[in-house]
Amino acid sequence: MRDVFRSAVAAVGFLTAVPVGRSARLEDGDRLRDGTVVFPAVGAAVGAATGAIAWAAVVVLPPLPAAVLGVAAGALLTGALHLDGLADTADGVGASLAGADPSPAMHDPRLGVFGGVALALDLVLRISVLSALVVGQRFPFEAIAAGALGRAAVIVALTTTPYSGGASGTGAWTRGVGIGRCLAAAVVASAIGLVAVGPAFGAMVISGAAAVGFIRRWSRRHLGGMTGDTLGATAELSETVALVAVLAVA
Repeated sequence: MRDVFRSAVAAVGFLTAVPVGRSARLEDGDRLRDGTVVFPAVGAAVGAATGAIAWAAVVVLPPLPAAVLGVAAGALLTGALHLDGLADTADGVGASLAGADPSPAMHDPRLGVFGGVALALDLVLRISVLSALVVGQRFPFEAIAAGALGRAAVIVALTTTPYSGGASGTGAWTRGVGIGRCLAAAVVASAIGLVAVGPAFGAMVISGAAAVGFIRRWSRRHLGGMTGDTLGATAELSETVALVAVLAVA
């Protein structure tokens, strides 16, 4: 039981800016690897916090600024981890479209045009969807389902695609995640999603799978596999398109 708790704490410390589990070195990887099963639960908690802030703010504010506060809270809670991965991956995509090696662009700390556009579009989509979901002071349960799906997407991508970011240091946890943990994470995400939004979760899964497929294919072709940046982009993009999809079918 203690090991299960420590693995869950490692997952929270890795996926969020909550100051827990910092003493556990990621180079070991065992705790975090076992903690991948609860990645969707951590994502659901972040989504719940995002939705709760927007829901509370819409009592005194119009839906749009309330949604801005909700999305900002989610970014702060995660330390903008996935947003950073999305921006770096988008800069890599831009370099590859120009026929250049994407790796230097992805490692450049400066934000490129493609990265800036990707961040802007992602945030605009999230804010606009969340603002629509909180109209009438309705709690946006879809944010919970999308948060769970986005983190499960990371495990699916990692299980089905080689990791090329170096399986030592902070990448040690990626070794041997395995199909068992992947299926367990998928079950957790599905349970959360179905409870949160019901059958509409199917549309979220389909759109999220499309996002995962795109990033996997690009990563394999241009990077030889997934990296920390593309895993972050997977979480961010799949969560955003899932929110768009559930709004479309609602």
